[in-house]
Amino acid sequence: MKDEILKVVQETTILGKLVKLYRDIENPLFEASDVAGWLDIQNVSQMLKQADIPEDEKGIFLKYTLGGNQNSLFITEDAMYDVLMSSRKKEAKPFRREIKSYLKQIRLTGGTIETDREAEFVDKYFPSFTEETKLSMVQDLRKQNEEYKKQIADLEPKAQAYTDLMTAQGYLQFLDVAALVEIGRNTLFQFLRKCKVLTKQSNYNVPYGRFAKNGMFKVVTSHSENGHISSVTMVSPKGLNYIYKLMKKKDVLNEFNTTALLQMIKELEVA
Repeated sequence: MKDEILKVVQETTILGKLVKLYRDIENPLFEASDVAGWLDIQNVSQMLKQADIPEDEKGIFLKYTLGGNQNSLFITEDAMYDVLMSSRKKEAKPFRREIKSYLKQIRLTGGTIETDREAEFVDKYFPSFTEETKLSMVQDLRKQNEEYKKQIADLEPKAQAYTDLMTAQGYLQFLDVAALVEIGRNTLFQFLRKCKVLTKQSNYNVPYGRFAKNGMFKVVTSHSENGHISSVTMVSPKGLNYIYKLMKKKDVLNEFNTTALLQMIKELEVA
């Protein structure tokens, strides 16, 4: 059990479900029972087992409540995506898309209060303020939301252009590859670590040198304004083909959607 006491740093409603972020916006934790609730799943342990969530992406933490601190099971953002990826519930895919968009927005702006819910936010967190002060706060928040929308509108094309460029050059993110073969990203990572293709450094899965040198994989590193460094491993058509051959060699083709994988390899190959 971790000594850290977690508090809600951001909350919103997505597709009718309450979403709470704990710890911080850059590296949020999600209460496992909340994630299960999004999908109307009763058995949290079974949910995490099905998604093959590793031990280092889940843990028991103290969370702050008005009635006193309580122990609860939390999972990382990556684990949350894996749960949504592995679920066959019809609401899992649209929910994953919406929460990914939401997290992207608050990272661009540093936080967010949903448009048209500014007054609700002020009433909830500042009930003792005068009506005049509340009205002024609501007006300020609405103005900020309009500015945030403009920032996002400016940044979205740049982000999309980068994604398009990487795809045009024949590289995909592992999240996309995992979606192709219809498994969780962590399951794919574990398979490739077992095959000595990837190695885990800090919180990132990166390729062994020989796989990066021969063009199968590319590691893209980014630096945020607050100094946070993140790395994303991209896969080339050559790397996708190697992954397919590994699946065949290890006799696990029946565990993956290899038809979609082979189609993507064909589409990305440069003539």
